[in-house]
Amino acid sequence: MKKQSWFLLLATLFTAVLLCGCSQYDGQYENTDFLTDGMNHYAALMWVGRTQKDGSYSLQTGSFSGVHTLRSFSVEKDQTLCEVTSTLTCSNGEAKLLVVDTGDDALVAQWPLDSEESMAVTLPAGDYDLRIAGKSAKMDGEIRMALNGEPMAWDGVLDTVKETLEDVLTGTGETAVSEVIDSLQEAFDDEQNAA
Repeated sequence: MKKQSWFLLLATLFTAVLLCGCSQYDGQYENTDFLTDGMNHYAALMWVGRTQKDGSYSLQTGSFSGVHTLRSFSVEKDQTLCEVTSTLTCSNGEAKLLVVDTGDDALVAQWPLDSEESMAVTLPAGDYDLRIAGKSAKMDGEIRMALNGEPMAWDGVLDTVKETLEDVLTGTGETAVSEVIDSLQEAFDDEQNAA
């Protein structure tokens, strides 16, 4: 009987610590500096996110507080229309999607998840993040993005790695790395197409 009591007490304390951890960022939900500083500050009891075959991003959380970058993207031309389509719903707490100008750490647009308003914004050329902010939010659904009507896939990991390596190796005459990354990209694309 004592072992059960100790186990129950430990389980209760563990749950309390987790819940306190998730709520530590709840007071920052409206703090623009916190939401736009480029860092991920969050606590979550559960976070399940994955790229779908149709190019959308599926997300489910048990409790999420803070801010997290879902996708970074660049806009090449002024007056580019950025559209975000979301089926994410909150069954508990609050959450919103944000577009942040990473050059100026400025909030460009924000949309509460359960809002009926259009999630579209016209952007000048620059670099941006699509972020999600939550306040003890339990969420489930999918997100899609399009720039000027062209859907954006969520799986640009190898492109980002390639760009980073090319930036680091610029001027060193290192072309082998680029060739290897191109080969990896082709293999990755072939695997994706086969799946």
